[in-house]
Amino acid sequence: MEKKLEDKPKYQIIANYIKDLSFEIPSAESFLDAAKNLGKYETKIDISNKPLKNGILELNFKIFFEAPKDIKNKIHAEGCLAIIFKITDTELKEEEIKRIILAEIPGLYGKNLCNLITDLFQKSGFKEFRFKEEINFEKLYLQQTNTYPEQKH
Repeated sequence: MEKKLEDKPKYQIIANYIKDLSFEIPSAESFLDAAKNLGKYETKIDISNKPLKNGILELNFKIFFEAPKDIKNKIHAEGCLAIIFKITDTELKEEEIKRIILAEIPGLYGKNLCNLITDLFQKSGFKEFRFKEEINFEKLYLQQTNTYPEQKH
């Protein structure tokens, strides 16, 4: 009988928490302009990491909304989720570690921040707010590394 080798965990999540949350509607005019133009706001994503002590890393996943330049009365919304983790598989190659940081971990935890921001918008009077599409971190990672297969039209 053949024994299966147990998959060695690649990383260990130590904690995740909301590091920053900012939602500002400076005036009634800003609310009214945003209600009319919310579909024109762009969703921007930023993922960064920094080493802490003892091989522990902090990953910061930020989402922020940017109004078009022609909108005079803007609202401001952004959130940052911090995930503290440690790479436990010492045999991982650099490219696999990069994929874990930019795609795998944000894919597991990013929905929490998206749901929080959605709730915040909806409870602030933007009842119909939804992200235009779900964030596909694996696809974004592949696009960034130019390994995403091109689709034929």
